[in-house]
Amino acid sequence: MDIRTILVPIDSSKCSEKAFTWALALAEQWHARMILLHVVPVPAYPPHIRETHFDPAEFETAITDNAEARTKEFVPHAGSGAVSIDTKIILGQPCSDICQVAEQEKADLIVMGSHGRSGVSQVLVDSVAERVVQHASCPVLVVGKKAQAYQGMGAESSQ
Repeated sequence: MDIRTILVPIDSSKCSEKAFTWALALAEQWHARMILLHVVPVPAYPPHIRETHFDPAEFETAITDNAEARTKEFVPHAGSGAVSIDTKIILGQPCSDICQVAEQEKADLIVMGSHGRSGVSQVLVDSVAERVVQHASCPVLVVGKKAQAYQGMGAESSQ
């Protein structure tokens, strides 16, 4: 197995932070590049919004700028800087855009966090991680909220 590109879909959650640390450790081990991807869900605007002075384009720019700022906060935590980290911010549909970017960037692995919802909340929220696992063209490592810190693989299996 040769891992050259790791896609890391993130948001501002603790789950994303944990997935980032796993992806960073794997990227260091495999000498891979990382792509941090923040997909901002397209807002659903009620019909009556058109009758106000609300500017959807301005709002979308503001939420995209905010997502970009939060995404860049991850990069200083990359430690030694041995890993190349690119960032992408997209306004779209998380599941389909994560899978599409993985294909476009020829990602060898997707590492993403999961909020670990179950029962009714999972049905109501619909797990992006679960849908990405089902539709991605590459392997997906889902880091759950109870996962321990990445310990690394033994030297005999590092490449």
